[in-house]
Amino acid sequence: MKKIIVVICFLIAICCDKKQDKVILKKLPSYFNAKIGTGLSQDSLAFYLEKLNRIPKEGISDSLKAEFSYISSRFNNRLKKYDLAIENLKDAISFSKGKIKSDREVSYFIALRLTYYRYKEDYLNAEGVNEKLLTLLNENDYKNKAYVYRFRQRVKVEIKQFKEALIANDSAIAMFLKVRDSSNYVLSKIGRSSIYSSLRKPNKAIKELTEAIKYESYLRTIVKYELYATLGFYYFNSNLFGKAILAYGKALTFSKKLPAHLSQARNANNYVSISKSYIKLNKIDIAKKYVDSIFHLGLNTIDHIDQRDALKTNLEILYKKNKGIEEVTSQLDSIYAYQEKNYANRINSELQVLKESYKNERILEKARKRAEIQSLKFERNQYVLIALLLLAIVIGVLVLNFYRQKKFKIEQQNFLLHQRLLRSQMNPHFTFNSLSLIKNSIEEDSQQSIKYIQKFSRLLRTIFENSTKDYVPIEDELQSLQDYLELQQFRFPERFNFLIDNTIKIEDEIFIPPMLLQPFVENAIIHGFGKNEIKGNLIIQLNFCEKYISCVIDDDGIGIDANNVDKRSSVKLIDDFLRKMIGEKIVVTNKKELGKNSQGTRVALKMPYKLL
Repeated sequence: MKKIIVVICFLIAICCDKKQDKVILKKLPSYFNAKIGTGLSQDSLAFYLEKLNRIPKEGISDSLKAEFSYISSRFNNRLKKYDLAIENLKDAISFSKGKIKSDREVSYFIALRLTYYRYKEDYLNAEGVNEKLLTLLNENDYKNKAYVYRFRQRVKVEIKQFKEALIANDSAIAMFLKVRDSSNYVLSKIGRSSIYSSLRKPNKAIKELTEAIKYESYLRTIVKYELYATLGFYYFNSNLFGKAILAYGKALTFSKKLPAHLSQARNANNYVSISKSYIKLNKIDIAKKYVDSIFHLGLNTIDHIDQRDALKTNLEILYKKNKGIEEVTSQLDSIYAYQEKNYANRINSELQVLKESYKNERILEKARKRAEIQSLKFERNQYVLIALLLLAIVIGVLVLNFYRQKKFKIEQQNFLLHQRLLRSQMNPHFTFNSLSLIKNSIEEDSQQSIKYIQKFSRLLRTIFENSTKDYVPIEDELQSLQDYLELQQFRFPERFNFLIDNTIKIEDEIFIPPMLLQPFVENAIIHGFGKNEIKGNLIIQLNFCEKYISCVIDDDGIGIDANNVDKRSSVKLIDDFLRKMIGEKIVVTNKKELGKNSQGTRVALKMPYKLL
């Protein structure tokens, strides 16, 4: 629909008086450059790029031609037409004759090498552009030479040529010292330490950073933070925990001086790092104080990765302090409450983002239309007939496509929300059952509580890591399912045996949606084997098909009927989700219907997958 409207707007522009075109053709590149930063839609970007390409280049200076080519490349990059962007930038640098005369010319080379490096991952061509730039720089242009050497270092690190990266880093450092750029000098030292770390030479990495400390007074606060935080990381990994604490402490001092939007996450990260260092020194009480500082900041003010680290570190402290079962259970309850709240907040946040995105798109669309109408306002009296004709075409197209477009958008939004709702309901449900299992085990057999908590921690870690993913590796999902079954088997040792039969034998890595199988496995254990006097058997079999992964969950329990069928919303959500993705529902069969000697339940479902 947007493309049709853009075409119509283009026809309006063509039909308008040639004076209109002359006004646009005289616009400087800065006019189009400003358009890129106004949040235009893809269609609007294509519209303005077409206008830019129509500008005649005859009779203008080489510098202006280069600028037009550079601006065109920015539009093509935004439109993800990277090959066209590269051609634009090649045109821009072709006007550089002899030595480079301005930083603007340098920016064209930087844009070209970055397009090769970032968007095309073509490191060879990126390095070639970088080396050509070096040959065109003036002998005394130490600043731009430093950036060239640092980019060469990045390329060499990317292709694992670490010795060559060190040589490039030496050159960059020498150039930054010549222009007395202390901040970039220290950042280069940090980069050099990273290279030594990749070469497994932590002592040299630490030496590089300690040498950079003497320039501390010349640095910006954010660079001081990066310096000491990186140094603390290397000290910690070298088991120099006392020195790590001192370095992290300095980093914390500087992070507190940063603006609020930059300091919160860094403060939390430092608190966790210091706490972990004290744990390594077996100073648990001091470690506890730093973890408590994170809770004082408020978990809601930091990102979910730091939240997870804080909760895990706090649980480790309780474990090392040999706290009673009540405190450990209370901490597990707080983890569950945090996760449940986090899921709810995430869903609400995503819904709010969708609403804001839709609202902003409407505002931008209205603004674009107002601008176009305003640009045609002075000529409208001469072209009333044409405008009415085009308006009739627009109305006709809108009437024909309105219902189809509206239905498509609603179905698309419902499907995305449906997927998020499934994850938001499944993960807390799974965690709640596991917590209940841990609590019962602790009450029945306190001697086994440590093993039980260790098993659950691995499950919990997997749930945290997969909570925001639509697809996870099939091996990770089956490992989580096996952990859950072993936990249930630990609780009910005489109730059932299980077998996970994965017959998939392909070379590609397979990804499947998480948390689809666990509710049916739980139903078999709780309802299928709960009233059995003999030990039951549970078999989960997976087979690879061209369009889906086939899974059969088979048990020899009491069989399904109206009293024990699982009516939870998670099962219905899974069924609805698979209908959307595969087009087929879950098939649940009472095996008594298959033969006289059979009993139990068979659940057959087909899961979508992705190949890496």
